[in-house]
Amino acid sequence: MRRIVLLLLNLIFSTLLACADETLPMLKVGSDVYNNVTITRVTATDIYFTHNQGMGNAKLKNLEPNMQQHFNYDPAKAGAMEKKVKTAQSQAVTNPATASTPNPADPQAVMDDAMARVKAIVNQPVNPLPRTPNMSVSTYQPGWFHPGAEKPDYNNVDIRTTQDLQYGRHDYVTSDQNPGIAFKGSELEFNSNTKLFYTDRSLPKRKLSESEMVEINRLYRIIGSCEIKLFDLQHPEPPLTKARVFLSAHRPAVIGGAVGLVLLLLVVRQFTKRTSEA
Repeated sequence: MRRIVLLLLNLIFSTLLACADETLPMLKVGSDVYNNVTITRVTATDIYFTHNQGMGNAKLKNLEPNMQQHFNYDPAKAGAMEKKVKTAQSQAVTNPATASTPNPADPQAVMDDAMARVKAIVNQPVNPLPRTPNMSVSTYQPGWFHPGAEKPDYNNVDIRTTQDLQYGRHDYVTSDQNPGIAFKGSELEFNSNTKLFYTDRSLPKRKLSESEMVEINRLYRIIGSCEIKLFDLQHPEPPLTKARVFLSAHRPAVIGGAVGLVLLLLVVRQFTKRTSEA
């Protein structure tokens, strides 16, 4: 997983251009106009900036031709970069352990790997939109989430039953942590049983598909199983206790075996007696 994440970061940061901190009196993106703009970051595909109403970002392909040229926009390079980023993101979600396979005999390594996979699925990036005056935006505050998170019942929970799609009641949503940016409510979710794995709580979380939630349920079972194994390794039971547990768990077989042994001894004893009398 580390190699995939590093690849994704390298793909992003290797495209930074030399226009950061540039100031513009006005920037037009499609039909939207931003004033008092300060460029904070430029990649092969996107531009990030602050303006008099907050923060924003836009695709370079949506800028006017003269501004595209100013920021060295190359459609071919941008298309290739978007393809690479999508591929890296897809690999991180579908198989984040590509770089290494944990030793099945090491429950801690297996659990760490499963948790990394859950994080990769839960924290997929959402698409921020520059907030415009004609948007109907509902604001959540303070922030997106309350502090803390409950630990899931890894062995039994079905996160499909706790998926909360409340954001979908609004066309666009934002929080007081994201001035100038909005998100489509239909693309977001909250889930109390994945909140423990949220790595950046300043951003909302993408709505997961049925297959993604089924995969998290599977990974949760692995985590739960590993927790039990680790507990047993850290709290070994005395031999006598283990014997009692075994006898209790296999009582019918133990009783049947004991009865069979007694009968065998009686038969042997009777046979020995007859042989000695003869």
